[in-house]
Amino acid sequence: MEHLAYFDAAAIASTVSMPDAIAAITQGFATGVVHVERTQIVASHADFLVMPAASSVAVGVKLLIVQPANRERGEPVIQGTYVLFDVERGRPIALLDGAALTSLRTPAVSAIATDRLARPDVRVLAVFGTGPQARAHVEAMRIVRPSIDQVLVVGRTAQQAASLADGLVPTARAATAAEAARSDIICTCTSSAAALFDGALVQPGTHLNLVGTYRPERREIDGALVARATVTVDDRAAARAEAGDLVLAQAEGLFDWDRVAGDLVDLAARRIGRRHPDEITIFKSSGLAHEDLVIAELVARQAGLLAGP
Repeated sequence: MEHLAYFDAAAIASTVSMPDAIAAITQGFATGVVHVERTQIVASHADFLVMPAASSVAVGVKLLIVQPANRERGEPVIQGTYVLFDVERGRPIALLDGAALTSLRTPAVSAIATDRLARPDVRVLAVFGTGPQARAHVEAMRIVRPSIDQVLVVGRTAQQAASLADGLVPTARAATAAEAARSDIICTCTSSAAALFDGALVQPGTHLNLVGTYRPERREIDGALVARATVTVDDRAAARAEAGDLVLAQAEGLFDWDRVAGDLVDLAARRIGRRHPDEITIFKSSGLAHEDLVIAELVARQAGLLAGP
């Protein structure tokens, strides 16, 4: 274990930028990957997730706990550790902050979907949620759509929304759910169990990134909106098991899995994209272990711990 390096959140942020993460995941998924289903254990109202993945040069596993009660304690809801192994030498080479990896790779994936699916002339971005994912999604969206000149933030309270908005770009402000639902791009980064807004308010041409929920009984949008939209996912098998927005819409007779237009591999390889200006597009992210591995490998390469470009 003498060679084991540790990268905390600050070290990860200083080593890998958001554009770096977007480029790495695009490259890592463009040729296809093997999805390994994660293990979930519910312990004392918290979710413990075990997410293994492998490539030709490294294997890794993210150990993550999601504790919603921490929100009231003022502590991080998501905490965890990533262990990265060098396959050639057969030894662990790095420990990384698991929550920091999640806060980097998830918005990077949303950025790939947005770059392929959102209209090129979007101006208004809405973010539901006030945690690290919400903040990182604003950064990622503005990278792939620099035309964004207004950011609307919706939180559990107006005070939380205003607090996040004050720390973002000058044009960010708190908004109501109804106002945000009419935006050009909508990112939902919450742990909500029920739809956050009336889907009928969503305008033609809107793109949505749904990243907050990963359990089949929870949703961030209603089934009627799913029925109106072209749906893409990060992985079809993961979506069937965990994407409550789609699972519940299917149970309501408003969605069928044959309607999934593509996955993250298709998006990264540019095999799919927006078909017409008025199309409503949805990207549902369940969160894949290979996304974490791509970023962990990138950190290790930048630090000289793994060979590579």
